[in-house]
Amino acid sequence: MNEKFSALLLVFTLIMIIGVFIISIIPAIIKEGYNITNSVGYIQKYIDYIYNKINLLNNNKILGGILNKVNGKIQNYTVSIGENILNKFVGFGENILDYAVIPIIVYYFLAAGDKIIQKFFMIFPVKIRGVAKNVFEDIDKILARYIMSQIILCLIITILTFLVLIGLGIKLPILLSLINGFFNIIPYFGPVIGSLPAILIAFTKSPKTALWAFILLYFIQQIEGDILSPKITGDSVDMHPLTVILLLLIGGKIYGFVGMVLAIPIGVIMKIIYEDLNYYLF
Repeated sequence: MNEKFSALLLVFTLIMIIGVFIISIIPAIIKEGYNITNSVGYIQKYIDYIYNKINLLNNNKILGGILNKVNGKIQNYTVSIGENILNKFVGFGENILDYAVIPIIVYYFLAAGDKIIQKFFMIFPVKIRGVAKNVFEDIDKILARYIMSQIILCLIITILTFLVLIGLGIKLPILLSLINGFFNIIPYFGPVIGSLPAILIAFTKSPKTALWAFILLYFIQQIEGDILSPKITGDSVDMHPLTVILLLLIGGKIYGFVGMVLAIPIGVIMKIIYEDLNYYLF
């Protein structure tokens, strides 16, 4: 009875948190999302300005060709971005019933979690059942610590990015800070991808603002990488940088962005299984 009540309370709390997030944050994100079209238009005008300056200085066909391609890309992006944002939210609305089932599944899994786990271990032979339990416990402990540390780091990056964007007077601070914080999940590549939209939007104000945005966002990533991440993450992901990069490339090749997000957790699981089996069996 206590387990069922605790599971119900946890699910209810999660629903309330998600509900508050949707009511308070999502409308602002939608509003800023539609404003991206105008900002992209400003970037296009800036590129046109550079293109005209280059033509005045020197009729360079190579640079002209490059700028024309960039211009074309931005025009296509400008036309499609509003439609893409709208389609994403329409798709979310169409699948709302599918999402509504998730809390029910979570509730039953939490309420009967011990029984499910016990039945799971029954598939292993008796001789190695103890080893399987130890491996599972290590995976659960280390993976939980890794996931929680990543959530904390993403929140910190989001808040710091938001403060920087507000301080510089850059448009769309909520959306851009959320993007930067979210992409921080991906090591090495994520910070570059996440900070790029903010730097591009900063160009709509001035090149000087974009330069300051680049410097401050780079400084945030240095703080995260050198100070925060070692303290918060600890030894939960003790992998060589080359291994991490290979995992990201393989994950991205197999399943795109989702594959890159899942690559490190899967790598952590494989590492724990290898080390535990090597310790317990050999």
